[in-house]
Amino acid sequence: MKDATLLKKAKNLSVLIAVNLAIAFVCLEAVSLAFYFVDRKQFFYTRAKTQEKIVEEIDRAGIRLDESIVERLHPFFGYVLKQGAFTNERLKLKVNRHGFFSLYEYPFVKTNKNQFIIGVFGGSVANNFAVDEYINQRLSQKLKSYAEFANREIVVLNFGNGGYKQPQQLLILNYFLALGQELDLAINLDGFNEVALSNLNNKAQLDIGMPSVQHIQPLTGLANNNLSPELMGSIVEISDKKKQLKTAVDKLQTCQLALCHAVMSLQVRQLVSSYQQAVVKYDKQVKNSDSEATNSGIVYIPKADAVLADAAAFDKMAAMWYESSVAMNQILASRKIGYFHFIQPNQYYPTKRVFTDKEKEIAISKDSPYIEGVKKGYPVLLSKVGDLQKAGVNIFSGVNILDNTKETVYKDACCHYNSVGDEILANYVASSIVQILRESK
Repeated sequence: MKDATLLKKAKNLSVLIAVNLAIAFVCLEAVSLAFYFVDRKQFFYTRAKTQEKIVEEIDRAGIRLDESIVERLHPFFGYVLKQGAFTNERLKLKVNRHGFFSLYEYPFVKTNKNQFIIGVFGGSVANNFAVDEYINQRLSQKLKSYAEFANREIVVLNFGNGGYKQPQQLLILNYFLALGQELDLAINLDGFNEVALSNLNNKAQLDIGMPSVQHIQPLTGLANNNLSPELMGSIVEISDKKKQLKTAVDKLQTCQLALCHAVMSLQVRQLVSSYQQAVVKYDKQVKNSDSEATNSGIVYIPKADAVLADAAAFDKMAAMWYESSVAMNQILASRKIGYFHFIQPNQYYPTKRVFTDKEKEIAISKDSPYIEGVKKGYPVLLSKVGDLQKAGVNIFSGVNILDNTKETVYKDACCHYNSVGDEILANYVASSIVQILRESK
């Protein structure tokens, strides 16, 4: 009798636990549905089967989940992306045969006289700017709101890649002009890499004019078979993080329940943050690695005679940046092609911007290897703006353009913007171009 009573109590307890778990699940699912609806403005179960927003953010941040090393050494540009390293079937977006993320193969040939070709040059921010145009057409829509472009078919060609800095933009421009690429207008969006990455070059005693040490040294190290154990370990760690991230993204995209989607979205964001931290760690190791190994194999990268003092180093960076922009302007002007140079905003250059709580969490890192280069280098670049204007360059300082919005605009601890920041930047670029065109009439 006693055993029967205990058995009944145990059964009742099991039922009670099961009912409570079911209620908890229903409540959590309902909360997840509500959050999804507020964020996406659609019901989870009847949502359009498009690419997840977090996945698009990963793509645009340059994290290629299917590859551990996506760059390849290039005889003229230093490095480019591996052809076919990433393909978006829905957008028909891929790395073309020249190593640039684009909708088009180069040289692109006009198919009608109404097409207006804009070349975008620079590093990852320029790449993201062009890719944003492919996805959202922010730049072209803004330009078409002005009479000068109202009836034009705007074609944007991406000539930017992560880590590019002058004189890479100048070399790329010359190369594609030599191949016969037609341009109606060129945009150079830079500044951050020229000081942040060139500063890392200087500290590693690599010539400042060479491609970014954090990009070129691992490639030459692999080619020369002389990567340090620490660097190799970091590459393995980054590769592992990518594998974990890809697994989580695959699970996210197959979620049938809103609760699953909410949990996996959180996990993906945590893994993205973990991946970015691993990249920062890797960047520090590149900075501190022995540059003697750079020239001990078959790939030669010029080494500096010594690490320059900061004042001399940043003066040299700014002078090279100045000369490269003047040269781009002269080459394009001789062909009657408009040239517009924009200095990108960055969170490590102090302005009047008040960062949101989210930005303080995800976009500001006291351990960033880029802080010194930006804080010491940006003022030197900005001091050259007047000289560039006197030289006939249409140059614009965009360092303050994000100051007036209270929304989050930065999406990582490097230099990249979210959709709000992209919108502000596209508006600024378009309005600045039209202003100059109208003044020149």
